[in-house]
Amino acid sequence: MVDYVKVMHDDLRRFTAECFIKFGVPKDDAEVIADHLVLANLRGVDSHGVVRIPHYIEGIKKGFVNATSNTKVVKESQAITIIDGGNGLGIPIANKATDIVISKCKAVGIAAVGVRNLGHVGMLAYYTMKMTKSNLIGLAVVNAPSRVAPWGGGEPVFGTNPISIAFPTRGKPIVIDMATSAIAAFKIRLAAMKGEKIPEGIALTKDGRPTTDPKEAYEGVLLPFGGYKGYALSLAIEVLAGILPGGLLSRYVISHASTQGGFFALAIDPVAFRDYSEYLNDIDKLISVLKTCKPAQGFKEVLLPGEPEDRTYEDRIRNGIPIDLSTWKLLTDVANELNVKLPKVI
Repeated sequence: MVDYVKVMHDDLRRFTAECFIKFGVPKDDAEVIADHLVLANLRGVDSHGVVRIPHYIEGIKKGFVNATSNTKVVKESQAITIIDGGNGLGIPIANKATDIVISKCKAVGIAAVGVRNLGHVGMLAYYTMKMTKSNLIGLAVVNAPSRVAPWGGGEPVFGTNPISIAFPTRGKPIVIDMATSAIAAFKIRLAAMKGEKIPEGIALTKDGRPTTDPKEAYEGVLLPFGGYKGYALSLAIEVLAGILPGGLLSRYVISHASTQGGFFALAIDPVAFRDYSEYLNDIDKLISVLKTCKPAQGFKEVLLPGEPEDRTYEDRIRNGIPIDLSTWKLLTDVANELNVKLPKVI
């Protein structure tokens, strides 16, 4: 039984942009959001793809985020920029902030940007991959509505507080992108929509019992990955993304799929440290060491961070993006509400 439909990326991008334009989002911002969400689907990160459309629109309706944003620079130096996002949709604001940090990094060798008061910024790899296109090492972190207990705690204090680090290479960049919770919160919502169970050891119910039921988990508490190690990293991200730019702690962010705490990005130019060709040569050596490593039992090969997503991208760019029927129903409802033509099912 087929439980999904397939659409082509360009048609899905057109649909996504039109939905946001119809809802009052400026054309340039809508196109950035569309590019971002569809890239997430192309890379297999469906929890951060077009399933977000109705939730972002709901966030605008409820006043959690604004369709347009009045961003302003709060503080600036040669290497640092602090931005107030004016409570606008997070993706276009974080994209502009990334452009700023790239420009500054090219001038001084290392630069950072912090943004407060903005909506959900989506897949962090979007920003770190953009930095690698300028031959820069990129790091991005955000804090989010509290869903995760600290190590030893039984109630939510932190968001899923993801981190992405990407390194330019001669080929595709090495891209690390992960939540510091044992699972991304929206993946639990997708599991509930699909009627699937979640793995053991990643969530508790409201009363602190371990659960594999995604509905109980979504109403309950997530756990940090790696126990105290994930907790420590989540705390660090809370400081960098929330406290440093003057944003909200996760505990005080409105709990909605359209909201975010703060955004922090750092860019490093390898040229500031050494000749770029020498850097690339050593990255090539590292990749060679990893790719020629003897696989452990049960594995066919050692994969680089981001390599599974690259392979999914190559398949979906050619053969179309699968969208589960629950998400398709949500998109159909949005299309009918806004009078936007759905992507053609292939």
